[in-house]
Amino acid sequence: MELKDKNIRIVTISIDAGGVSDVAPFLAEHHYTMPALLDSRTELFRKLGLVGTPGTFVVDRSGLIVARGLGPVSFDHPDFRKYVVGLTT
Repeated sequence: MELKDKNIRIVTISIDAGGVSDVAPFLAEHHYTMPALLDSRTELFRKLGLVGTPGTFVVDRSGLIVARGLGPVSFDHPDFRKYVVGLTT
C-alpha cells in the first residue's frame, strides 16, 4: 500500500544544533524525501511536551494530535499503516 496516494504528509522536526548541515546528510543517507523543520532551540520540542527523541505525532485533517509516542516507530508495520490510512477515510 502506498501512503502517498492517501494524501498523507510526513514532516520531520530536527533539534540538531548543527541545523541543515547535520540534517541534510542524514536525510540523504536514509533516502528520506519529506521536509525537515529545524528546531535547534527546542522551542517546538518543549511546546509539544517532548522529553526525549524521537517523538512521533499523528495529526488528523483538522490539525488535532490524535496519537503520540516517544521512541522508535516502525512506520512500515501493518498496524501503524492501517491506523494512519484509517484517518484518511
